[in-house]
Amino acid sequence: MSYIMLALGWVLKMCNLLVGNYGVAIILFTIIIKAVLLPMMVKQQKSMTKTQKLQPLLNELQQKYANDKEKLNAETMKLYQKYKVNPMSGCLPLVIQLPILMALYWVVKKPVVYLMGFGEDEVWRIISAILEWSEQNPDGLNQFYTALGIENMERLTDSAYRMFGMYEIQIAEFINAHPDIMNSHWILETGKNYDIIDFHFIGLDLSQTPNLNAFLGLFIGKVSQLTPGTMLLWIIPALSGLSSFATSKLTQMMQPAPAPVKDKNGEEQPNPMKSMMLFMPLISAWFAFTLPAAIGLYWIVSNVLQLAQQYVLMKVVKVDLTEEQIEGEIVNVKKNRKKRKK
Repeated sequence: MSYIMLALGWVLKMCNLLVGNYGVAIILFTIIIKAVLLPMMVKQQKSMTKTQKLQPLLNELQQKYANDKEKLNAETMKLYQKYKVNPMSGCLPLVIQLPILMALYWVVKKPVVYLMGFGEDEVWRIISAILEWSEQNPDGLNQFYTALGIENMERLTDSAYRMFGMYEIQIAEFINAHPDIMNSHWILETGKNYDIIDFHFIGLDLSQTPNLNAFLGLFIGKVSQLTPGTMLLWIIPALSGLSSFATSKLTQMMQPAPAPVKDKNGEEQPNPMKSMMLFMPLISAWFAFTLPAAIGLYWIVSNVLQLAQQYVLMKVVKVDLTEEQIEGEIVNVKKNRKKRKK
């Protein structure tokens, strides 16, 4: 995972250097990730298109082997093998995106190391630079403690700076607000060029996490935590949920409708996919409330790009499977089913 974080950190850093805006860098970074995953998306779309065309035949098999689940599974897999359909291909992009999302979380959470360019063994230089800067700014150290929500510097320096990583976003923000800290000889003597990160994007502070407690407080009349910045950040969870719903809706429209599942009494059971289409957007919104807004922005842009990709691929991707082939297979299944009844 550390190698993935280093690679993603380097890409995001290059994007930020190229465009000079953290939010635009996140958008560009997301486009690059989507471009890398595009071949898998094409493969997924081909598999989904084939599955859609095969659905009438799969429905016939379900009726034929309604009382023999083992035989149904065997015949279904045989059908997939014959037409080179991978039933798990739809999960592959999601499986790959999960470690990317996890790695991106730490890249965003640790900007001093992954974006500003300090090594893990160099973070002491920042503390030394801040202490030196505070000598010229009498209230500087108190401002620093307030920004981080700590009482003393030992919180960062104890146990070989073990807790430093938990405060990197706040430290990077503080340095952005006081860039003259970087003029310290502790920084300059390395001879390296370190980047200062501005997390603001169209009025949003992407380093902050949207305040879920303040949002829930609206329903019980608590408004003490409300600020314009707090309410503005709620845009991220809202768009995250909406974009996730739109993506799920389009995916459901593209997928074939499965045959109704009935219980022992012959009554049709509810389709779990309909519940998932409502459940996943809620999960997306909840995650956006618990992670830095930069992660939420990545997820929103990723969903929007996925919508565009799916729509275009649905129009351009063709498969070598004709309606005549499917109809012929269905006729054979029906003939065999009649023989079984006799």
